[in-house]
Amino acid sequence: MRRPEEHIHTPENSETDLSGEALLHELKSRFNADFVTGLPCGELREFIAASAQDKEILHLPTTNERESVGIAAGAWLAGKKPILYMQNSGLFECSNDLGSLLVASEIPTIFVVSWRGAPGETATQHLATGNATLPLLESFGLPYSITAAPSDVAQLHEQQTASNLPIFFLKTREKFNKPQAIVAQPTSTRKKTEVYRDEPHQLSSREEALQLIATLTPPNRALFSSTGLISRSLYHHFDSPNQFYNAGAFGLTSSIALGFSSVKTDVPVTIVEGDGSVLTNLGNINLIGHQQPQNFLHIVLDNGAYVSCSGEETVGSEFIPDMAALLGYANVFSISSLDNLEAILRETSKEQMTGPTMVHVKINQAGERQFRRPLGMAEIAKRFKTHFTS
Repeated sequence: MRRPEEHIHTPENSETDLSGEALLHELKSRFNADFVTGLPCGELREFIAASAQDKEILHLPTTNERESVGIAAGAWLAGKKPILYMQNSGLFECSNDLGSLLVASEIPTIFVVSWRGAPGETATQHLATGNATLPLLESFGLPYSITAAPSDVAQLHEQQTASNLPIFFLKTREKFNKPQAIVAQPTSTRKKTEVYRDEPHQLSSREEALQLIATLTPPNRALFSSTGLISRSLYHHFDSPNQFYNAGAFGLTSSIALGFSSVKTDVPVTIVEGDGSVLTNLGNINLIGHQQPQNFLHIVLDNGAYVSCSGEETVGSEFIPDMAALLGYANVFSISSLDNLEAILRETSKEQMTGPTMVHVKINQAGERQFRRPLGMAEIAKRFKTHFTS
């Protein structure tokens, strides 16, 4: 990997910065970029508007920067070349996900980031993060440019081709910015769903539920699992090319699955995550309810605690199915019977699901802990991508 100082482009570059629209065109041409996601920033309005209006681009706005990282990762796993846009404050928000998902899995994304608090700016609230932005990228060893000239695009393309790392275009204020550019706001047609609840049963263990899920998940269905013991157990006992283990980026498993599903609309998707994973990023449920992916099965194994860590109780896990119902999931089940789980799994494997389905499964806190870890994240990501795109 090249040293961080070799990644820096200084303002002395004699070329003119590309406008937002021109930068998008250059990224499409040079990188074959065809997927854009992110959280709005006023300084990037022209770039965002151009992305939303480009019929060759699949544009999926999000409600926070962490979701953008997960969605971009899922889109790449489905064969797309993703761009993310955000303010640099959001870059700090998703820095762990940048390192534990995109870098660890060698997912070569493109970031277009507004650099608030850059030298010369006076907005007090941006100064600390502005001063820390370049050191953050340098600490990750990631290529970046502080201009957006054509030569910068060419050089960062060369560096990404050699490294498979994320790259960054940092944009300061008053550049490539058309105030009149307006992006139409999406409308929502979602309706509240009734939650099906079964009678209380003796709670089963995580391993009993995972064995059932893995056994009834065919190779043509993409299976995404969350950070901690769920992914480790599936990897240890049921490793398969159709499985993506989200070993890092806690809380983004359903975002990754949504990004994948938005591209591979013909591939059925299953998510398996814990209640703690859902609760740490509830915006995912909101976005899934809005996007209404088809054949999208979201299984939440709820033991009421962070069992993968040191066992502290989670807060509010009993409301997860109600939130999914309120935010537009087409079908919501809250169950404790493995027989009911099996029936739902068999039914969803036979019939086309209209809209997303959540199955909230109450389990106990028992289970194994000694598993092999999915350490080869880059190899696992490439294997999964090949399985569904070749």
